[in-house]
Amino acid sequence: MTKALIVYYSRTNHTHKIAELVAQGVGANVERIFDVQSREGAFGYMRSGREAMLQRPGRIQPVKEDPSQYDLTILGSPVWSWSLSPPMRSYALAQQHKFKRVAFFCTEGGSGGGRLFGQLQTLCGKPPVATLEITEGELKSGEYAGKVREFIRQISGVIASAVPESGHQGL
Repeated sequence: MTKALIVYYSRTNHTHKIAELVAQGVGANVERIFDVQSREGAFGYMRSGREAMLQRPGRIQPVKEDPSQYDLTILGSPVWSWSLSPPMRSYALAQQHKFKRVAFFCTEGGSGGGRLFGQLQTLCGKPPVATLEITEGELKSGEYAGKVREFIRQISGVIASAVPESGHQGL
């Protein structure tokens, strides 16, 4: 059984890129969240920022994976208006009681990751075992690989130390 699930939302594919790298590094299953409504163009961009700032959940398509079946759920979101994206907020609200352990990652223009991580921690009701914050500048320059490797290392340690559901190790 795969012990980790990556669930992410990505409007511009920046968060998607990081999700795929992390998934390859830890052998996780991946679920991408999709909006019901379009966030394209200038109007979609402005509406998205406003909803994020007001901490409103978005409407998302149904998901397939059940996070309660995984030892670790890794949540990824872009930072919008120094906040969690509405689609990821909806997912976290709907699934919050199913998370055993969580890790968070985000992509951002330049700041806001710490606030986003705080919002996710509140929604999930537990602290993350690891966090990863990647800026747009790091994405453009390619200077994010070391941060991703360290995040993967931290997550791999958590997955390796997962106690079997029976509670008996080595039996």
